[in-house]
Amino acid sequence: MSTERFEKLSKDKRQRILNAAREEFARVPYEEASINQIIKNAGISRGSFYTYFEDKRDLLQYIFKEEGEKNSHFLKEIVLENRGDFWKAITEYTRRVAGYMKKGTIQQSINILTQTNMMRRVVDWVETDIKIREETEKEQLEWMMEHLDLSLMDVRGSKERLGLILKSAHMLSVTALFNMLLHPDKDENLILREFNMQLELLRYGAGREARKLIEAS
Repeated sequence: MSTERFEKLSKDKRQRILNAAREEFARVPYEEASINQIIKNAGISRGSFYTYFEDKRDLLQYIFKEEGEKNSHFLKEIVLENRGDFWKAITEYTRRVAGYMKKGTIQQSINILTQTNMMRRVVDWVETDIKIREETEKEQLEWMMEHLDLSLMDVRGSKERLGLILKSAHMLSVTALFNMLLHPDKDENLILREFNMQLELLRYGAGREARKLIEAS
């Protein structure tokens, strides 16, 4: 991950370097992305680059981490907007991100995901950065426990159960958004409707008794 020297740079300079990196990673496949092009666009020397990051992979990992933090903050905002109703929040989050994808306002981020084969790299990073990932998940779970209306969730007083529910819902959201990304010709409303049905199953279960809960809600 980034060095302490990079973190001590001015906000404008850090942003300039990261913007140059995003442009390059979005422009060409990861294997073709050029550090020389990044430092040229950022206006820094090659020597300086290696005092900030170990290599190209390290820089890309930092960008993904930053994107993840932005997404987490965005979801937290929507949770607060919906007064702690997680089910409404994750539905609204998915709908809004789908809208941004359709409008092209997050096109650079999408290009980075596709050009760098993000899913494979995230798996690699999860295996090598388990401690960092666990600390991040713990912080997010603590925030959710404090701000969610837990009366709307069958957590049974278990923090672990809540964590599994949140992860499952998030995966349903990610899957729906990736379906839109990979199948742009598919009806977006159909994908969202399927997501809502899957979320409903997660919320109420698939047993016969769950029918009564759905009808009563």
